[in-house]
Amino acid sequence: MSTQNANQTRLWTCSFLKICLVNFFIFVNFHALLPTFPFFVTYLGGDAVAIGLATALFSLASIVSRPFAGWLVDTKGRCARLVLGLIGMALIPMGYFVSSGIALAVILRTAHGAFHAASSNASSTWVTDILPHNRMGEGLGMYGLSMAVSTAVAPGLGLAVMNTWGFRPLFAVATLAALLALLIGLSIKNRNYTLSTQPLKLNGLVERMSLPAAITQFFFMIAYGVVEVYVAIYATTHGLPGGGIYFIFIAIATVLARVLLGRTVDRYGESRLVYTGNAAIILGILLLIFAHNTPCYILSALLLGYSFGAIQPSLQTMAMHAVAPERRGAASSTFFVAFYFGIALGGFLAGLLVKYFGYDIMFLVISVSCVISGAYYYIFGRNHASSLNPHRRATAFAPAESIPATDTQASPFIITISREYGSGGHEIGQLLARKLGIKLYDRNFITLTAKESGLNEEVVKENEQIVDRPILYDDPVQTAMFQAQSRLIQQIARQESCVIIGRLANFVLKDRPNCMHIFIYAPADYRMRHIISEYGVKESDADAVLHRTDRERRMHCLHYTGHPWGDRHYYDLMIDSALLGNEGTAEMIGNMVVEQFHVQAK
Repeated sequence: MSTQNANQTRLWTCSFLKICLVNFFIFVNFHALLPTFPFFVTYLGGDAVAIGLATALFSLASIVSRPFAGWLVDTKGRCARLVLGLIGMALIPMGYFVSSGIALAVILRTAHGAFHAASSNASSTWVTDILPHNRMGEGLGMYGLSMAVSTAVAPGLGLAVMNTWGFRPLFAVATLAALLALLIGLSIKNRNYTLSTQPLKLNGLVERMSLPAAITQFFFMIAYGVVEVYVAIYATTHGLPGGGIYFIFIAIATVLARVLLGRTVDRYGESRLVYTGNAAIILGILLLIFAHNTPCYILSALLLGYSFGAIQPSLQTMAMHAVAPERRGAASSTFFVAFYFGIALGGFLAGLLVKYFGYDIMFLVISVSCVISGAYYYIFGRNHASSLNPHRRATAFAPAESIPATDTQASPFIITISREYGSGGHEIGQLLARKLGIKLYDRNFITLTAKESGLNEEVVKENEQIVDRPILYDDPVQTAMFQAQSRLIQQIARQESCVIIGRLANFVLKDRPNCMHIFIYAPADYRMRHIISEYGVKESDADAVLHRTDRERRMHCLHYTGHPWGDRHYYDLMIDSALLGNEGTAEMIGNMVVEQFHVQAK
């Protein structure tokens, strides 16, 4: 498969359109009840405390359940968790029909939060499986429009139905929205995702690769959420147009930002959107505080809409694109826990500030969180392995010298083998090199790299193909080793035919003809048996060693190439070594090499 295929994939597929509609109806269910449920609590005889309790428990249930929902999405499947969540979201509003007291309504509202977390997490994970990887930023921006449109229309729809026909038709609308999402979700045929076999572990519920994006988003949402909650009442106290006008202009700016800037993240990275988004919301808050007139009020709304439309999809892309497919549920939950926790914490802090200092001081203090968001990103995010910025994508090696296409017959042929730990890649490489009568380069790279870089062999052995600092990383020793290995790979490729194991050789030689790039993988239980029997790893340690080594290789690849390790777009052949065993796999690859490069096997 050519690496150019990544540029030929379509964004607007049937599956993508359907998952966008699913997300839209999930948030119609959510937003239609958001402004109306307090009225229902009052109807049942509740006071402000009961309203606050129901709101808080809904948010708490959503936040607490998301990490577990993420694990279920990764291990049991996107569709199954989506169906479960939507069934709950359809049944809970029907339960409100029979609520005769505050206690039952609050309990049902809490359960509603957990089901909302399950369905929205499944949907936001599934869309990343459907999207082409090289257009994920653009795709997530378009996907997010479904939520933005829901935010614009569903609250007004809910209030209109409630005021015109009452609570039962309102709950019927919420149920209908969930059922429509369920039917559309069941019709999605794209089930091309990898499931994890990881058992439930607390330290596995958070995806560390997504933390820089999630933390940057957390600080941003503290301010954004506060403006959303308090702008309507603030406008009333200063004689400005109603909060509904403000939200309409937020929605307009959000839609425009996502449409016009859709491909910015994919082409240029997320940094310019993170910086300008945080600057825009700070300016918008300052306009609210110091310019109490309608034009500045509308301009403030447009700035907030731009900030959300720019920052949220870019950081979500950063959080999702770099993780293994079987960890996307955990990545999505990590990101959205930070998202909603920022809103919750911002609301709590704003309430205290308003009580003691008033609205103007509250908005001014809360805007500091956007300064923190930008500063955290500048220090930790922009150079993290998950960043999409061009300087992160650029490889640390110079491109290999090209060979004219007419001279490919005379040039050496190279087989690169990338492999999951324990899949037998080294052994397969040995068998393949022997079959073809060419040299194998793997562990001998340690000695060669030491000579090329001037480093001690032990230092090379301990530091190659790893990343030590998962949050902030720029290790000069490891960078020097990688650069030395890249030069060696290019030199070897010019001189002789060979098999090269690992060392990101497929990326180093990506533009060179007469290369075949292979990725070897296998089921986790097969690989664990292999590392126990062949590598002497203790059975009790096998699972941890397996996943740690794969994670190190994934982060190493992302850091130096900007591309995900194991993505099918960067290999010519991907094969499960458990199907044919090491010898059978080597035999099959050897036959392909003989046919492709017209060489004689031994």
